[in-house]
This record gives sequence, structure tokens and C-alpha cells, in this order.
Amino acid sequence: MFALLALGIVVGGPDFVAQSYAIGSVLGGIILLIALGSWVMALLDLVGGLVWPVLRHTVIAAGLVRTSYWLALLARFGWEREREGGQVVAAALALLHRSHDAALASWLEGKIQARAKSGLGGIVATGLLAASRGDRHGARDILLGVDGFDPDFAPKAARRAANDWLVADAAARGDWITVMRRGVQPGQATAYTRFLARAAARIRGEALAGEPNPTDFGLWISWLLAPGRKAMRPLLDQARAAPRVLHQRKPPPAPPPATVPLIDPAVHADDPVAHAQALHATWLALRPKSAGQPATELEQRLSATRMQELCRAWEAAWAPAERHMRQRAAALTAQTRAEEALAAIRRVVARELAELARAAKLPLDSFEAEVPTAALAAEELRAELLGGVEAGSEELRARTAADRRLPPAEESRAWNQFRRRYEEAVLLGGMALRYLMFPQVHRDVCGYAVWLWNDRKEYGLSGPMFQWLLAEAEAVGDLEAIELQRKNVGAKR
Repeated sequence: MFALLALGIVVGGPDFVAQSYAIGSVLGGIILLIALGSWVMALLDLVGGLVWPVLRHTVIAAGLVRTSYWLALLARFGWEREREGGQVVAAALALLHRSHDAALASWLEGKIQARAKSGLGGIVATGLLAASRGDRHGARDILLGVDGFDPDFAPKAARRAANDWLVADAAARGDWITVMRRGVQPGQATAYTRFLARAAARIRGEALAGEPNPTDFGLWISWLLAPGRKAMRPLLDQARAAPRVLHQRKPPPAPPPATVPLIDPAVHADDPVAHAQALHATWLALRPKSAGQPATELEQRLSATRMQELCRAWEAAWAPAERHMRQRAAALTAQTRAEEALAAIRRVVARELAELARAAKLPLDSFEAEVPTAALAAEELRAELLGGVEAGSEELRARTAADRRLPPAEESRAWNQFRRRYEEAVLLGGMALRYLMFPQVHRDVCGYAVWLWNDRKEYGLSGPMFQWLLAEAEAVGDLEAIELQRKNVGAKR
């Protein structure tokens, strides 16, 4: 090397030296610019990570929607692969910190829809926007889908924003178990959710995972570190008023009490129909009053034994009911036969029994096959579960074939609704129903996921679908589906 350089100097003379110096200066400048660029990018990345928390506690907390949208540009480097998502999430969070403004909501909705892909930021912003409009059930439905998003395409800031709202919503509904579970989730917990989780643990007299039941001082420190302290002061006082549990050692469970009839049959000893109707009305009164409302009391009280008691009461009521209907039909010279009218009533009762079992999360085997009323109710429940899954699966297949695309958040919501419907059918119907449903579900969902992957490049949505299909294929032992989904899960983006 040095010999060649010396030869070049001897042969080329001063011109060679000048040219070499110029080339060296240019290369040195390029190397210096590359180094400076790397430092600038690292600095911007650091600043981006710091800007987002500052925005959350200042302009976003002040409800400045448009200002939050534009200032979120400074936090783009903290949003990993989805740098535009921070803007719509910032604006949606700001909208929640003020009374709902329809004009601002429409402006933000336009910004979300203008985005080419359904990144997690757009989905979270749509959920928060629904919450701002008062649609808490819809917001909950959308934001719960964040858990199923591919972690490689899910910025932490977006997941934390969704989790913050879900924890706050659960606390507002008094669902302390959900608050405790979600409030300390690794990677999603914030000072805000940790305070809510510790307060919930104190109220319930339980300990969080890896933590003792919080002390008064610990609650106070958590409250100081959390934002929105003024609004959460009543919860702090409620938690501190609850006695602290010093250990988790629980006393041995008391023996279960003997099951006694819900309504004493002696009350209606002369009228089995009235007895069945009274039992039936008692359980119907515990059903949720509105869609989305949890059936907590019904789940706690309607056991398999109680359902069997109700089915037997109706079975004992049919014979006297038929005699009474025959007498009425003869007296009124009705054209409708008593058997036909009674069959229609039996079908209505069976349908309502199936609805009660579904709301109480009672599996199909809770019904006694040897009791005709119970068998008819089980048939209704099975048909309802299977029909819902088949209709949802067919809807996914039809939209895929027609290339009918939904807005980003609605696409995620549609998938999560179908998945919950399928998992409910598996929970209540058991493996027999799972084996029956899987072939169609695998065909339709696989085609849907491939469409999202290949045509729409929605890797964050479709990747978890392939993983879900693989888990289901392994559960039912479908070797061909297992092999296919292993290839899909390993596909490169």
C-alpha cells in the first residue's frame, strides 16, 4: 500500500498529492456527515420518547385537539413503525379531556380515514373517538382488540393509551378484577393504571401479582405519581377506608350448602304450571337489561343444578297445561289444536332456557338429555351457537371474495367479534362443537387473513390470525391445517 502511494507521488508529482488531498477531504466530510446524522437520529429518537409523556400531561390533558395533533409530530420517533399514528391518538386523547365537540370529532375522523393502512394508532384513535361520542360499549369492543394485534406492529404508546382507557372504564363499572389484571400488565401499565390496580386490590382485600396488599402510604404514593389526582381522590379515600389484608392465606372453604329449591314447590302444590312460571320469571329477571351489560348475578346464581330444577319444573307442567288448553279449546270451539299451541309454547320456553344458559355461561352438558324439555333447550342453544359462528364465517368469506373493505378499526372489530363468538361456542359447546365448526372456520378465516396479508399488507391484523388458526388446528388435531398454518406463521413480511 505504502509502496504504491510512494510510486504515485514520484510519478504524479504535486498534482497527484493535491488530487489525493481533495479526495480525502471529500471522503472525510462524508464520514463526518454520516456520523453526525447518526447522532442526530439518536437524539431525535431520545427526544421523541420524552416528548410523548410531556404531551400527555400538558396539551393533551388540556383538551387542545388540533395542537396535540401537530405537536405529536415531535414524538414520531417514539412510535416505532407507525410514526403517523401518534398524531391521531394524541388528538383523540385530547378530545376525551373536554366536552365532546362534533366538529372536532369529524375533523379527526377524516384524519384517521385518510391514513392508508389500519395501523394500531388509527384503531386506538377510533376507539377513543367512540368513547368521546358516548359509545362506551363500541369503544370497549374496539380497544379490546389491541391485545390481539401483532406486537411487532404495535407501538407501546398506542397499547398504553388503549389500556389506560380500558382500566378506567372497568373502574367506572366497578369491575375490580379487570382493573387488577389489566392495571399491572407488563409493557402496558402506567402510573395511572397502577394506582387504579392497587386501589382495586385494597378494596377487594386481595394482593396483586408479585405485590402485597398496598398500605395507606403506598396508595398515597401511587396516587401522587398518577395523573388526574383530583378526580381520583374519592377512589383513594375509598381504598384507604377498606381494611388491609396482611396475608393471602385463606381459611379452608366451608362445605357447600345443600341445594334447596329456589321456590318451595309446596307454594304451588296444586298448580305445577304456576310453579314453573314462577321459577322461570325469577331467572328471567336476572338477565342483563341492555346489550353489553355483564350478567354477573345470573352467572353467580344460575348453576347447572338450578337449570336442571327449572327444566324439570317445566316438564312437570306440560301435562296439566295440555289438559287445561284442551278444556279451553273445547269451551271456546277454537280452531287451533291444543297440541299445536302447546308445541309453540314449548319451543318458546326452550329458546328462553337456552338464552338463560348462554347468559350464565352454562355448557351444553348442563342440560339432562333424559328430560325432554332440557334436551330441547340444549338443541336450541347448540343451533344458536353454531348458527352464529357459521354466519360470521360466511360473512368474512363473502367480504373477502368481493374485496369489500371496512375502515381500519371496523376491520379489527369485525374480526374480534367473530373470534369471541367462536370461542364462546367452544366454551359452551365443548370439543364436539369445536370439531364441527373448525373446517369451515379454517377455510374462511385463512382466506380472509391471506387477503389482509397479500392484498392489503395488514400484517398487524393478519399475523395473529394465522397464529390463532394454528392453535385451533392443533387443538382439533387437523394435521393438514397445522402444516399450512405453520408455513403462514413463518412467512416473511
